[in-house]
Amino acid sequence: MRRVTTVADFATWLASRTNPEKAADWDPVGLQLGDPSAEVETVAVCHEVTEEVISELEANGVDLLVTYHPLLFAKTNRILSGRSPQARAFQLIQMGVGLLVTHTDFDVAPGGMADKLAALFKLREVDSFGADPDEPEIGRVGDFEGTLAAVDALATDAFGVSGLRVSGNPKRAVERLAVVPGSGSSLIEAAAERADALVTGDVGHHRVVLARDLGLAVVDPGHIATERPGIGALYEMVSESDQVVAVDLTDIDPETWA
Repeated sequence: MRRVTTVADFATWLASRTNPEKAADWDPVGLQLGDPSAEVETVAVCHEVTEEVISELEANGVDLLVTYHPLLFAKTNRILSGRSPQARAFQLIQMGVGLLVTHTDFDVAPGGMADKLAALFKLREVDSFGADPDEPEIGRVGDFEGTLAAVDALATDAFGVSGLRVSGNPKRAVERLAVVPGSGSSLIEAAAERADALVTGDVGHHRVVLARDLGLAVVDPGHIATERPGIGALYEMVSESDQVVAVDLTDIDPETWA
């Protein structure tokens, strides 16, 4: 028989595994919506709070939603109905569903987002790295045996060919490979010091030019794609709690590009 727990107690339990104090300063991790003293029996886990996620919550009774992407990134002074992050927050409040965020803290957590991406590319002797000493070390870098074409093939097998972009000579040997889940172009300089190639998402033209100048090859499967290997680990983490019933909504993919 499960003992009764509260939003605050469950948030504390999850924090003991994700260490939110290690999140980036700009990242609104922790409880975003809800009553900390409310009782919790059912906790759903999603990648991002989309309209489809809201529909699933409406159809299934859930007390708390754990999301990887924060719903409210910027400060807001209006919570109105409609179709927007603020409107989805309004719907959650109406349904009485609390919202708990674990983002860059989960990126760097043992077995979290970055580690799962490193494992997908079979990196060995893995180290962490970041762009700034004051920011969490979201990047992972390790030994890799193969060419850039081999990195491309692993990415294609994992994520599909649609939208995947590669910058560099396919025959180039890759002995050290860096990976950054999500949007990691800010780590290009740091990656170039440690690796032959970088796998990450959201890399713009001018950042790729910089990477080329630094001698760094880039494989960009897209923002969401690089996060998929780790999002299942978040559900598994929540499932480890013997205090709640976990509901898996991580198969609702928030990919915005067809």
